[in-house]
Amino acid sequence: MKILFVKKPSLLREGIVQLLNQRFQESEICVSDGSGYPDDLIANELSDMIIIDLETDVPYREIIEVYKQCNKKVIIWVADKECMKLNELFTKNLDGYFYNGMEEKELMDAIQLVQKGKKYVHPALSCLLLADYVKIQQKVSKRPVGILSNREWEVLQLLSKGYNNIDIATHLYLSDKTVKNYVSAILRKLEVPDRTNAVLKALKQKWVYV
Repeated sequence: MKILFVKKPSLLREGIVQLLNQRFQESEICVSDGSGYPDDLIANELSDMIIIDLETDVPYREIIEVYKQCNKKVIIWVADKECMKLNELFTKNLDGYFYNGMEEKELMDAIQLVQKGKKYVHPALSCLLLADYVKIQQKVSKRPVGILSNREWEVLQLLSKGYNNIDIATHLYLSDKTVKNYVSAILRKLEVPDRTNAVLKALKQKWVYV
């Protein structure tokens, strides 16, 4: 396996490269400060695994895309857990998210996990990843005041999920007739001809979510 470590020259970098050479003796360990981009990163034969320190002055987005398209392992290394790039990079579903200050054993074990096809997120960064996941899952609708009643909003939300009148009645513990009345009121208040257009309008305005 060929491992490429992209980081500015420093004692830390030299120490890590030395560790990699000792631990992964059957692998080819390469290092770059990014100054030879793109020749030493993507123009020649790609490494099997690339570790990119985000403090290195390289177009990391382009490099990540090239490596991912070729099914190579991609790890990013951050020094600051408040790094604004993290939110974007979490969406890339990379193989590893490393953090400054990793102990020697922790670093080596993390690389081995990635080699085996598993994901690694440093504990200092995992709380940020969880926070992002919660935000995505908690899709907050932006409902205007005064258009529909609370119960009508509930009915419209269920319509957006594909529920029919009987399903809505069962879900909300209402009669079929009551649901029909709610649907009629929703169509009238939203000034649309049918439930499909009611849902389309609500989705467009971000009043409901699917």
